Amino acid sequence: MNSVSSLIFLASIMVAIAAAQINVLTANYDTDRTNSNNSETILNPATVNAQSFGKLGTLPVDGEIYAQPLYVSGVAIAGHLHNVIYAATMHDSVYAFDADAIASGAPLWKVNLGTSIPASAIQAPPWLDGGHFTDVDVEVGILSTPVIDLGQQAIYLVSETVENGNPTFTLHALSLADGHEIASGPSVIAGSVSGTGDGGQTVQFNATQQLQRPGVALLNRELYVAFGSHGDDPPWHGWLFAYDASNLQHQLAILCTSPNGTGSSIWQSGRAPAIDDGGGVKVTRAEGSAPLIQDDASLYVATGNGDYDGMTNFGESILRLSPIHLDVMDWFTPDNFVDLTDGDRDLGSSGIILVPGTNLLVTAGKSGNVYLTPRSDMGHTTPANSATSQSFNVTSTGIWDTALWNNQSGPTLYVASAYGGPLEAFRITNGVFSTQVQSQTPSFPTYFAGIAISSDSGRDGTGIVWLTTADVNQNPAVGVLSAFDADDLTHLLWSSTTSPTRDAPGVFAKFVPPTVVNGKVFVPTFSNQLAVYGLLTVASKGPSK
Repeated sequence: MNSVSSLIFLASIMVAIAAAQINVLTANYDTDRTNSNNSETILNPATVNAQSFGKLGTLPVDGEIYAQPLYVSGVAIAGHLHNVIYAATMHDSVYAFDADAIASGAPLWKVNLGTSIPASAIQAPPWLDGGHFTDVDVEVGILSTPVIDLGQQAIYLVSETVENGNPTFTLHALSLADGHEIASGPSVIAGSVSGTGDGGQTVQFNATQQLQRPGVALLNRELYVAFGSHGDDPPWHGWLFAYDASNLQHQLAILCTSPNGTGSSIWQSGRAPAIDDGGGVKVTRAEGSAPLIQDDASLYVATGNGDYDGMTNFGESILRLSPIHLDVMDWFTPDNFVDLTDGDRDLGSSGIILVPGTNLLVTAGKSGNVYLTPRSDMGHTTPANSATSQSFNVTSTGIWDTALWNNQSGPTLYVASAYGGPLEAFRITNGVFSTQVQSQTPSFPTYFAGIAISSDSGRDGTGIVWLTTADVNQNPAVGVLSAFDADDLTHLLWSSTTSPTRDAPGVFAKFVPPTVVNGKVFVPTFSNQLAVYGLLTVASKGPSK
């Protein structure tokens, strides 16, 4: 074929692949942060069972995986098309694997971005009385989930590395095709705001005191990077940075959530900031810079322990932010915020979920409470239960992870207790949670579970809740992947414990949801491997090469 015919042929293949495949480009599957894929047509309660489903293999990497794997179909790499799963490690490496060639185990490409921070070098907070920092047990490298922009053909991520003997956070844009830096990257994350929180007139971002835990977020061509703390080791603050995705050297805005106080981390157990694009008309930023922003779009984050005054300090709060300048446009802070902070019961422990098709958002905290509030007219400092907001207690041990299934019968929230207990389902009807448990699993002796939901268009009878757990009595904690009928959590469809020799994923990775896409389940582990599951009776077939 001549060159024009070849290009047309290649383009037709890419269109066919894209039509048949679903991409997972961002943390928690979508910008509503539901942890739900409603476009899974291969895996369902009829096909996921002990006879037909199991582990297909593992993909070796060089470190622990805290970040959710991302999936892109039909990526052109070295002249061939591949469906690609991207994985980032705490050793500061990024891998691109062929999602349809699990048996080979070899990456299509790999890049390392520098020297990671040994966990032993991180100062322990005073409340540990000389103990060791234990939130991360080996090293800190790429901790958060990246985000992918198909228009730019880039994966954006944040690494933490040792530079000149100091911890440094760096924003990268890597080519999906081969991992080389693009968009004028990399860019060191730095900045300051006016405030008295650190004893002077300026609060400087201090990389030694922060963790970049929430997933990186993307709205049009603007990136958002949020920070929590090293175990509340003072001084610390919540931070949110905005960057131009086309030029990483262009920092657009900074928000500090406690410039005249302390604390108020944005950590969210890894959940990325939620985005309501508003559906409005795209307008150019007033400064005339490149990114285009929806004029009525909003970002949502939840903060943890810290000072609150309703003016500049926003501890224990749900914040609605302008995506252009990161201004606080509205907020909700339960009126018991002092008790929450004094008791280390971060409201922001699980992050924000936007309930699709409504004006509602959901979050849950270390108090064990679930909160349902409007996105507009949020009420500022009000009782957790009021004319506009609802709160109810699910567990005494706290909540780190949730998932929402927007199904035919109505939005359903799945809640995992932090330190063991059942996975429970609660339904939203007429804009209000029914506090009666709709269904629940048996109790698990687990902690920091990961949750994901897959279904075919949200139809009843097609949904599966995927749960990653570990027995807290084991050390190291061997991970377990379980699949439950989303309509009836008493119905266990499949578990890796049935055939542990074949199906055990490896050492459990906390907080991170499995990535369920196009008939496969990708499970991060702390065993330096990505475990891959699927139908055992179907041979893997990749796109045309």
